[in-house]
Amino acid sequence: MLIMTDVLVLGAGYAGLRACKQLAKSKLDLNITLVNKNSYNYDATALETVAAGATAPENIMMDIADVTSNKVHFIQDEVEVINRNQNSVVLKNSKQELKYDYLFNALGFEPETFGTPGADEYALQISNIDNAVADYETVVKHLETYQKTGNKDYLSMVVVGGGLTSAELLGELVHQIPKWARKYGFDKADFQLTCIGPNLLSMFDEKQRAYAQRYLEKHGVKFILGQNVKSVSDTGVIYGDNNHNLPARTVFWTAGVSGSHVIEKSGYPEHRDRVAVNDDMTSPTNANEYIIGDVAAVKDQSTGRFYPPTGQIAIQEANIAVANLKAKLTHSKPVPFTYRSLGTVCSLGPTTGIAYDLLGFPIKLTGILVPTIKNLIFKRSAFELSGLKAALQR
Repeated sequence: MLIMTDVLVLGAGYAGLRACKQLAKSKLDLNITLVNKNSYNYDATALETVAAGATAPENIMMDIADVTSNKVHFIQDEVEVINRNQNSVVLKNSKQELKYDYLFNALGFEPETFGTPGADEYALQISNIDNAVADYETVVKHLETYQKTGNKDYLSMVVVGGGLTSAELLGELVHQIPKWARKYGFDKADFQLTCIGPNLLSMFDEKQRAYAQRYLEKHGVKFILGQNVKSVSDTGVIYGDNNHNLPARTVFWTAGVSGSHVIEKSGYPEHRDRVAVNDDMTSPTNANEYIIGDVAAVKDQSTGRFYPPTGQIAIQEANIAVANLKAKLTHSKPVPFTYRSLGTVCSLGPTTGIAYDLLGFPIKLTGILVPTIKNLIFKRSAFELSGLKAALQR
């Protein structure tokens, strides 16, 4: 009698879907189960376009049933807790307990507000389709309120943070403001868009950072750098050592992310809900658990620092994790994780951006080609996740 190995994959983001695809192709005798909160996958790198109203949500979504193998059994539910000593996962809605021989934990990320008062309650966050859609609905509501009342506080918007998501959101917003001005009847100069954070795009060199800042300033963004937001309310933010008050009805929080809260709840050794994994992508405490994607902290051996979580690295982590499960089951030598970057790309709206280290070469680009390159990288990632249909969808 053939004995099948039960493999449970948690999360259908970049890492989870790639793991499912590679497991289904592995020719191993596996029962593969995928658990995800929603029935769809989405391009997390494009959520800011939905939040700004530049893209319809369906344009960045894919039905899981359409992009997974029939060898994968899909369960739509949330994970309540992982009972790691019992090799089981309890689901939140159905209360079902799923047993596994091997676990691929790819639970994804959540916004991190660092305990800032009011941030969770009043700030708009960009971490999934639902809140990105709700963000844009809030923006529209505030613009409509301005149109009815003439209260210019509703034309004041703050973006908290200075990383890739912050800059890309700013780029989308400045592209939308002229359209909003025509529709809701205000002068573009009356719209105040402010970015507050410790720095801007620190992963880029000085020349490219300066280009991004100049471009955004030219299109109306005011930067307050070297400062932190201390609190958020429904009328604005308090920032800086002198507790400056900046009135704003719309505040986007893009200042950081952490891994899923299920990580801490399930007793993993973690920092900000990310687990420092072994070089074969296994948990440091449980050899039958592979931790990949936004809940994994992978060290760059050349610098001693952890790689930032990205879609690119998540796909490569999934590849190595599946390869090492196959090595384990076939008594072969495991493969250590090495990362080959396709480049770091920041689009500043649909017409310009900055990029470096494209395809592993020391190439730096600035200007109109960058958004196209970002889309090509997405299409390659989509193909690796789910094949040609997914790559052609967007």
